[in-house]
Amino acid sequence: MGYTVSVIIPSYNCLAYLPKAIESILQQDRNDVEIIIVNDNSTDGTAEYLESLRQQELGIKVMTTKGLGASAARNIAIEHAAGEYIAFLDADDYWYPGKLTAQLALHDADPSVAMSFTNYDHVNEKYQYIVDCFGYWNQFKEVTTPSYGITQPLALVLAHNVVGTSTVMVKASVFKTVGMFDVDMSYCEDWQLWLKICEQFEIALLTKSYTGYLMRSDSVTQTDSKRLQHLECIEHIINDYKQRKLGLSKHTFALADAKLKEGYADYYRTQRKFINALCFEGYAFLLNPQIRRIKNGLGDIKKLILTPLRSYL
Repeated sequence: MGYTVSVIIPSYNCLAYLPKAIESILQQDRNDVEIIIVNDNSTDGTAEYLESLRQQELGIKVMTTKGLGASAARNIAIEHAAGEYIAFLDADDYWYPGKLTAQLALHDADPSVAMSFTNYDHVNEKYQYIVDCFGYWNQFKEVTTPSYGITQPLALVLAHNVVGTSTVMVKASVFKTVGMFDVDMSYCEDWQLWLKICEQFEIALLTKSYTGYLMRSDSVTQTDSKRLQHLECIEHIINDYKQRKLGLSKHTFALADAKLKEGYADYYRTQRKFINALCFEGYAFLLNPQIRRIKNGLGDIKKLILTPLRSYL
């Protein structure tokens, strides 16, 4: 049969979460969906679990790679995908009912849209709601319709970076124009690809949350060194766009830099380097005043008062 959507899941040692991700796809109200799972050298029993799914004939395609990383795993799956659209889902995230139908309706209503994404919810390890992405970053409050076509997608995605990978749907033909994920990048390769798509194509979004994003304490991307490298990668991409003549405004870069500085503030806060955190938070506030940045700065001042001098010098 022909597939409308190919859903791609790269997985590395995510057996504790993978069944929930897969079930959330199977519960979508669609029968034209292809599921491609790339088991990237997992050692936690993922292979045996996926073999049991294959025997159930659920229409799940399993590919095995030897520790290539998420980007290369996604690229391989894209090359083998049969769907008109490609949707991404990380192994520890999951979709809410109706996600694919709502997103496909958006594309059907405007065939010029090459990529779409949705709002998503941060949830804890008990799958309890924390906050939604658009609400936390104070985005799209003025939008009163379920879907929204972005008039300047490159500026918006560069300035705010609110695209959750597990919410993205892209026309498969787009990858022939912009290429795929950069396997030489250790971080931000998804954001970089969305930006490349934004440079050349129409983008739209759904304001409703359709995805649960799991905040894992043991995530391989949450260690201090990796957080810092991630921020440095973001800074590199922003600086690269500053050098290019794409008509982006100073305001766009101010917003992008503000979010980056806030990220550095969060990083130094976890290091208990509250002077550094306060400086970066203050810089972020000057670039883009937000109430949460005042609250964060006041928190840093309080910690400075209560913390012995030797602990943050």
